[in-house]
Amino acid sequence: MKGIDFGTVIAISIHDMKNSLGMAMNTLESLRDPETGECHCDEETLARLQYEAHRVHDSLVQMLALYRNQQGLYTPQFRPVLVIELLEDYWASSKPLMDHSGVTMTIDCDEDLEWVLDRDLVTAVLENVVTNTVRYSRGHIRLSATARDGELSLQVEDDGPGFPDHMLGMRSTEDQAGLDRRAGRTGLGLYFCAMIAELHAAPDGTHGSVRLSNDGGPGGGRFVLRLPALPPSS
Repeated sequence: MKGIDFGTVIAISIHDMKNSLGMAMNTLESLRDPETGECHCDEETLARLQYEAHRVHDSLVQMLALYRNQQGLYTPQFRPVLVIELLEDYWASSKPLMDHSGVTMTIDCDEDLEWVLDRDLVTAVLENVVTNTVRYSRGHIRLSATARDGELSLQVEDDGPGFPDHMLGMRSTEDQAGLDRRAGRTGLGLYFCAMIAELHAAPDGTHGSVRLSNDGGPGGGRFVLRLPALPPSS
């Protein structure tokens, strides 16, 4: 896995969090009537505040995970996981954000599908991807999982405008290692997802991967996390 300058990570993350906090502060200030002091909050404003809070949370999770991995302080814990439970637990935790944003989510997964993976890391990928997808979706997200030819495929599809052309295709940490401090939000989240995919490495050298396309079932973008079959951690 090609390394990334952690100074660049910090610079991009601070820039990202500064923007989110600035937007949240401006929104909070606009809620109070300057004459009466009364506070007014509608569903759209609440959804915006929740979204920005999720953005800051995700940035902090990414910074910590990237630092721990770079310093050799993180050892993935691979355990058999019932995939439908992972997806449903994530859906339950993210439902308030989606409800306030007017977005619905459907889950498509065999109830008996079990896979060896690091549950916390995979959940962090979903957090990162879905938080961004909620912003661009027109109203529906589909979360699905299938296993075929010794590989688990987790997919997040939406009905939005899709990904920009330069983001399409297979993405790796090498693709994203040249992050630009001036790029703001572009790149770090995807690097984080690719890193987690590559941490899921099998004894034969195969590892997970990330792919972006615009052939999603609902008509928008499709994010795919593919994970190989792994033995449980000892």
